[in-house]
Amino acid sequence: MTQSQDVIYKGHVLSATAVPEQDRYAALLIVREPDGTRRSSGMLGEFTSATGAVRYAFAYGMAEIDHRQTTRHPRHASGASVVQHV
Repeated sequence: MTQSQDVIYKGHVLSATAVPEQDRYAALLIVREPDGTRRSSGMLGEFTSATGAVRYAFAYGMAEIDHRQTTRHPRHASGASVVQHV
């Protein structure tokens, strides 16, 4: 079973997924830009829990967005909201 959640962060939609692999979980991230462009992270690492994998993926995505905006548009407002998939 795969655990997936979405977070909206600075206008971007981050979709983090924890994919079970034997006794561990792989972290994956898809980022949808405000213009609709989608980027995928590939596997970000292996974790002992699905929650840890998803949290890491979100932190990775947010840091990447912050870095990109700092180099291009340093005035963007911060903020995040969570959208839970059922």
